[in-house]
Amino acid sequence: MGKHRSTSALILVNILLILNIMAVISILCSYGAQYIDPRDSWLFALFGLLYPWILIANVLFVILWLFLWKKYALISLIAILIGWKQLNAMITFHRERPILLPGPNLSIITWNLHGFAGQMNVRGNVRPEITEYLSSENQDILCLQEFYIHEAVSSPVINRMAREWGLPYYYVKDYYNTDPQDSFTGLATFSRLPIIRAGFLQQQPDKYFGIYTDIVLEYDTFRIFNIHLASLRLGQKDVSFYYKLKKTETENINLKAGLFSILRKVKQSFITRASETDKLLEAIRQSPYPVLVCGDLNDSPFSFTYRQLTRSLSDAFLDAGEDFFGSTYDGALPNYRIDYILYDSHFKAFSYKKSDVTFSDHYPVTGLIMVAY
Repeated sequence: MGKHRSTSALILVNILLILNIMAVISILCSYGAQYIDPRDSWLFALFGLLYPWILIANVLFVILWLFLWKKYALISLIAILIGWKQLNAMITFHRERPILLPGPNLSIITWNLHGFAGQMNVRGNVRPEITEYLSSENQDILCLQEFYIHEAVSSPVINRMAREWGLPYYYVKDYYNTDPQDSFTGLATFSRLPIIRAGFLQQQPDKYFGIYTDIVLEYDTFRIFNIHLASLRLGQKDVSFYYKLKKTETENINLKAGLFSILRKVKQSFITRASETDKLLEAIRQSPYPVLVCGDLNDSPFSFTYRQLTRSLSDAFLDAGEDFFGSTYDGALPNYRIDYILYDSHFKAFSYKKSDVTFSDHYPVTGLIMVAY
């Protein structure tokens, strides 16, 4: 009888060990997401997207082996520590706040407004609430994505917002090549400081994913990019399938069709964002002025896009973040930090915070940036 129990325990340990090795391989693949271009192999990007859950699985194995067989705990522990830099990009640890030195500084808000439609399209038009909230924030620069004006003539509406926010200078661009006087959904940068030049970034004909504005601060000029990279573009059926799967409500759903629909869109979004990132990096290299990048990258801190950008730019969350986790998105997927304030060596973040207001499926991100050049 004892021998039978011993054999059963050994089989269980071996099964757990195989599962643990699979979890370790998965976390190593997620590290590869930052280094492997999704245009070459998009599966690594998928592992990167799933990194938080893969990390949790490995942590659970560490805890499990501490009770069953301590030496095996090192398998996942070492794998987690190999990705320490990736882990640190997801969470912040308590640190001293940077010292604000005398000199010019900028208060910046970046926010995907979700077309003023409210959180997950359940609240209806929340433009009055958003307008009032931003009026109270006293920012210097406002970078907005999914900025939707439904009125037939948009100029009077935008002018009124600029006055209410105390940001008289602005540049707006529709995602598509429509008449700027008409109703539109697109990108908007508002500024308290003069804008002397503006332009746009596009990856596809008649499709824009970014704008830039050259802004004068005292006797210097800097360029701020307002970016919205390609989203997953999940349809209502995809979102419904995802939430049913999340709640393990698998009855009356076509599992294969649902998964393939989501994976197909996830793959295309990875590839499109990689191409858009190339365009953005080239625009940054060609900038005659110091650079800030704000906006919705639709990609996690464990992605190829994030690593490409942070090779030359710093992340305000890492330098001055107050939140432990810092998730900026409250939609279906990915439910973590996808909105950023990045900057080159001419700037330094003094503070960074995410405001927990529920007027969109994104949270507004605010940074106080010191100008060091």
